[in-house]
Order: sequence, then C-alpha cells, then structure tokens
Amino acid sequence: MTNVVTATWNWWLFGTLLVLVTMAAAGAALVPGGSRTAGAPTPDDTSAGHGGGPNTLPPGTAVFAGRDSEMARLLTAVPPAAAARPLVCLVTGCSGSGKTELAVQAAHLLVDRYPNGRLFVGYRSHVDSAGRLRPQDVLAALLAIVGAAPATTDFDLESMSGQWRSAVGNGRFLIVLDDVSEAAQVRYLLPASAHSMVIVTSRHMVPGLDADLHVEVGSLSEDAARSVVGDILRRGACSVDPTVIDALVAVHRLPLTIRHIADRIVAEQALSAQRTDPHSRPGAGGHEPLLATVSALAPVDHLFFRRMAAHPGPHVTAEVAAVLADLPVAEAARALALLHEHGLAIRPDPYGYGFHDLVRSLAQREYVRRDDPAARDQACQRLFRLVAEQLADANESIHAPFLIGVRRTAGRERQASVAEDVALTWLRNYFDDLRSVARLAVDRRWPESWQLAAGLGYFMRVQRNIPQAQELNESALQLALASGDEAGRAHCSAQLGALHRASGRNRTALVLVEEARGVFNRLGDPRNEAYCASEVGTNLYHLADYAAARDKMTDAVDFFHRHPGEWRGEANALGVLGMINRATGDYREARNRLDRALGIYRAKGNHRSVAWILIELGTVDRLTGDYDSAEARFREALRIKSGASERNGCAWARRELGIVKRILGHRTEAQALLDESLREFTALDGQRNMADVNVELCTLHREAGALGTAREHGDLALRIYERLENLRGAAWTELELGVIDREEGDLASATVRFEHAGGVYARIGDRSGAARVLLERGRLALLRGEPRTATRCLEEALEAYTELGSPQAAEVRSLLAR
Repeated sequence: MTNVVTATWNWWLFGTLLVLVTMAAAGAALVPGGSRTAGAPTPDDTSAGHGGGPNTLPPGTAVFAGRDSEMARLLTAVPPAAAARPLVCLVTGCSGSGKTELAVQAAHLLVDRYPNGRLFVGYRSHVDSAGRLRPQDVLAALLAIVGAAPATTDFDLESMSGQWRSAVGNGRFLIVLDDVSEAAQVRYLLPASAHSMVIVTSRHMVPGLDADLHVEVGSLSEDAARSVVGDILRRGACSVDPTVIDALVAVHRLPLTIRHIADRIVAEQALSAQRTDPHSRPGAGGHEPLLATVSALAPVDHLFFRRMAAHPGPHVTAEVAAVLADLPVAEAARALALLHEHGLAIRPDPYGYGFHDLVRSLAQREYVRRDDPAARDQACQRLFRLVAEQLADANESIHAPFLIGVRRTAGRERQASVAEDVALTWLRNYFDDLRSVARLAVDRRWPESWQLAAGLGYFMRVQRNIPQAQELNESALQLALASGDEAGRAHCSAQLGALHRASGRNRTALVLVEEARGVFNRLGDPRNEAYCASEVGTNLYHLADYAAARDKMTDAVDFFHRHPGEWRGEANALGVLGMINRATGDYREARNRLDRALGIYRAKGNHRSVAWILIELGTVDRLTGDYDSAEARFREALRIKSGASERNGCAWARRELGIVKRILGHRTEAQALLDESLREFTALDGQRNMADVNVELCTLHREAGALGTAREHGDLALRIYERLENLRGAAWTELELGVIDREEGDLASATVRFEHAGGVYARIGDRSGAARVLLERGRLALLRGEPRTATRCLEEALEAYTELGSPQAAEVRSLLAR
C-alpha cells in the first residue's frame, strides 16, 4: 500500500514484506495441526485464541531457568506427516528433575494454539495404590470437564476411550499427562485429532508409547542453578554471600533440591555453611538437603511430616493432619505452615497441602521406620472415621435421601449444617481425596468401609459418575457381607439400587432396594426404610406398574408427613405420585400433588428440585392445552438448571420446550431445541431420555412430511425402550410408527402396531395413551372406508379426551363432524 500511495515502487520494501509473510506462513505450518489437507476447514475446528475451552493447567512457578533447549524442542515440535493422532512428546527425568514444571511452562506458552481445551492430569503413579489414578478415573474426570459424562452402563476402558475421542472430535486440545508409569495411561487418552498435542512426563522411557519427541531432563548447569537460587532469594528479599551460593550450586543442581535450599534460606534468613558438603560429587544433586531438613525437624513436626504420607489423596488439611497425628487441629495448622515454609510441603491450590513425590517417598520411609504397624493402623482408622463423619454431614446438607448414622468421635463436634451449594462445592474440591480414602479403606478391609462408599454414592450419582460409585459400593458391600454388617449391607444395596435406576436398569434396581428395605426394617430404621419404599415406587413407575407404584409412594408420603423433619422425603414422594397421576391421565390429582411438592421445595429453598417440579407441572399444562403456562414453567426450570450447571436438567427443559414449539407450529425452533437436547442426553449417556427425544423428533419429522427421517428416529427409540423394558415408551413409539405406516399406505402394519400399543396401555392403566390409540384407529377406519368402526372409535376417544380435559377432544369432534 505504501508503494501505491507514494506512486514509487520500492523493491526493497516489497521483497522484505514478501520474506516476512512467507516466514509467518511457514511458522504457522509448523504448529501441530496448523495445516490441513484438501483445503476446507473441519467443522470441529475453532479460531485461534484462548477460546472458551476448559483450562485445568496449574500455574507455573515464577522462577524458571536452565531449560532453554528443552523448551525450544517442545515449542517447535511437529507431528509426523499425515499423522492420524496427536503430537506426543515425552519428558523423562529422575524424581525432582523438574520435568513436570517444564511440561507446565511449555503448556502455558502453547495455550493460544489449543483453544478447545488445556487439560492437566496428575496420575500420582508413585503413591500408594489407593491414591493412584487409573485411566478410568482420568477418563471419567476428563469427560465431565469437556461436557460429556462417562457411560452409565459400565466402566469399560475401551468404550470410555471411544467416548472420549468422540467428545474431543477434531478439536485442538493440549493435554499434559503427569507422572505416567505405563503406556496404557496414555494410550486410552489419546484423541484421534491430529490437531491436538499430548505432553507426557515420566521417570523413565515408557515402552509402547511411541512418542514423536523425547526430551530428557537432569541436573541444571551451575549457571542455571545459580540463577534459580538468586531469583528466589531476590524475590524473598533475602541477601546471601555469593560464595555460599557458589559452594551450594557446585554440589546441588537437582531443581527440587536447589529450590528447597533457597526456600529454606528465605524462611530462615540465613544459611549455615555446614549445610553443604564440599566433598560431595559435583552435579550429583542428591537428597542430602531434604534429609537434613527432615532430620532437623522438631519431634512433633516430624510426626506431622511422616503421618502426611498416610493420606492417599492430593490434599492434606489441618483437620486431616490432626487425626493422622492424633493432635489438636491448631497444632496441625501450625505444623503444616512450617513444613511449607521449610520447602517440604507444597500448596498447589487453596484446598490443602501436599508433597512432591520425592518428598513423599522420604516421608513414607520415615513413616514406616518410626511408626509401628499398630500406630499406622490406628492413624488410618482415625482418618477413615473423620471422612465418614464429614461425608455424613455433607450428605445432610445436600439433602441426600439415605442418611448414614456414623459413630461420632469423642471430642469432635458435629459440623454445622451449611447451604447445599457450599456442601456441593466442598465435595467437588475434595472428591479425589474422598475417593482415595474410601479406596484405601476398602484395600485395608476396614469393616465400616461402607460408610465411605455409601457416603459418596449420592453425590457421585448427581454428578453422573455412576460407574465409579457402583464399583466402590460393590466392593464395600462385599466387605459388609463378609463381616455380617447388616447396616452396611442395607446402605450399599440401597445406593446400588439408586445407581442402577439412574442407569435405566430398573429391574435390577428393584431387587436391590427391596433387599435394602427389608434389612432396614429388621434394623428398626423406618426413615431409610421409607426412602427405600420411595425408590421401589420410582422403579415401578419407570416399569409402568402404576398401581403398585402408587401404593408404595402413598405409604412413603404418609410416613414422611408424620415426621415433620422429613420434608424432602415427603416432597419427593409427592412429586413421583404426581408423575404417576400424570402418566395415567389423572391430571387434576397430578397438579394437586405437584403443587404441594413445589410449595415444600420453594419454602426450603431447594432450587434444583423446584425446577424438577416445574417441568412436571409444565407437562401437565401442555397435556391440558395451557401452552403459555407450560412454556413459562419450562423456561423458569431451564434458568434454574442453567444456573446450577445441571446439564441433564437443562436438556430435559429444552426437550419440553421443543414439544410445545412443535404443537404451536414453530417447527424450526422446535427442531433446534430437540436437537440440542438430544446432543446433551447423548453426551450424558441418558438412554431413556435419548429415546424420549427421538420419539419427539419422529413426530416432528412425520408432521413435516419427512417420513424416512421420522422412521429412523422412531426405530432407534423403540430399540432403546425395549432394551430398558420401558413398556409405556415402547407403546408410545409403536403408535408413532403405526401412524407412519398408515401414511405410507401399509395399513396392515399400522393395525398391528395400534393393537399392540392399545394392549399395553390397557394393561398399565394409561388413559391418555388408550385415548390416542382410539383416535388413530378411528382415522385408520376412515381410510379403509369403515364408517361405523371409525365412528365408534372416535366417539370413545372423544369421551376419554373430554374426561381427561385434553385439547385433543376438539380434534376428535372435527373428525366426527365430517
């Protein structure tokens, strides 16, 4: 432009710009995934920039030096030509060599290239087995982070890995897998996207990994070590004689060691010359400074240090440290702060203290050497009891249905009840710790492990982490059965029943909760027995045994109503009774019971359950033709569910809104809502909900004349319903497929489908479904030229719809008037 404006052609300027543009294009091509074949962008790609993807990278340290060449190799790494997988870089080095820090620092510099997500996973491969993460654990967490949920039917690695690759698609993700010990920890997490990058850290080469780049890190050079120490001291406003630093870095150059020494200098504002051994082998970078710090600890601080090794999770709080050492919480808080100041403990986030794995190994060695097996066992039992009490308190705050009566430790006060969102946040922040402690309790065969497994069951179910909750409760159930612990048997069976129900396995769920109900009855625990009865009723509802379900839920309502403090149980039972009334066509009684439930939930501020009841009331409004009220309720529910980040509830509300828009003739908006709902339910693996949306899409496309697409949705829904043994859903789908048969001229097939659906509706007592069958049979008779049969069917349909108060009555009158 300068050449044109000035009317003077400057070849030097033109040539320079041409070279710069060419270099920029070449640089872009070197970015992993920066070039594409055949020109067109893929639909899953997003533009450059940070984007809206999740970022779980930990912050890098403020002082980082001496890794320029290693960093350059990571930043300029490119995938092999025509790669069908992400770029994989392996960083190896001994414990304390700074490989994790190198990976994290590189990831932060690469962040703009990967807008879809920057994810960090710490496998903790070198801690006790209960604290290690398995690929299943990591996949479950990552699926939740990227907006999917682990399949509710199993915990199979291959299926979870396939779900992960599907969720990532062809997006640009940067994944750091830290502390890997075997190839399986990487293989199942590799996206299929060639636009992604995976950085793996390990203490050794990983057979079978086949990395595209291997970077090995070791001790720092003397200059780099001196730079690190100097920067840390300057940031700590600490002045030390340079000769002391020279002597120090001549001996110790392992990054963890020199950082530890620098932190100690800052903490103590002085360094004794005796703390270095000038005769040590230069560059060895051994653990002597760490050992010296540990040896210099006061006895009580040493006790806290070594007992921290007993905790399998990533966070040690003052309360946890106190029970492990069997000392007051205030003393534990002081000791943890001191260990942190002395560079032995780290604080990766605000939730507690932890160890670098090298320091953990030192603590573990001291723990085994100083404490006899009896003392170690007692420390673990105190930890288990603390976590059991914490979970019992948290479950009360989040209104979990089954409450566990744990034995309270003498002298430990019961935690005051907190708001539901506060308790849920606490459970999310410490979930890795809580799960690790529960696994440790199972591994050590603690007889009351069920208190931890059952204590986590409801939260994990709400978070859709169903396979892990099921696995944990099954292990705890076996321990309870082996020890003859009836309470443990009842609680784990109840949790497993609720988990199977959430997965759509209602018959299995029914057996488990019936068994739990019987045990609670023998134990004289009427409250939990009533909740089991409520679970039984809910399963019977999903199995379309409405009469039996109504009896169970009515008994539950009566029990909870007689116990004023059990408002949640009463409201839940009323809500399910309302669903049963709605399913059988008793809309007036459905509205009455749902209104009562709504009043209880609103009075108690239980917003998530308010949204559930609003959706149910909106459905009754829709079935009775009050579409404005239905839409208003669904939108309020969607707002509540969105505020709580409850994806399943949001998808449910959108599905109901889509149905209303379809009825009102707004097909484009209806399809957008239903498609979005289906995507969400599919990501969450909600099988029954997926079937429900597919039937609605079947109806939508049928009404639009796209009979082929409609049949595809209907066939898929029918397969799911039949697999789940959902009679009502299958009958509903048969009706829709019968209408498609009729419109395609296959009247014989339509007749068979209508008769089958009518038989199901008659058996389960669904008056609304039976009325719909009469309406469709009347239309079929009109097509066949059978006016008497048509009139009889339509008159019966009119009577049923009028009694129900359904808007379809007007449609039937119109047909009869022809």
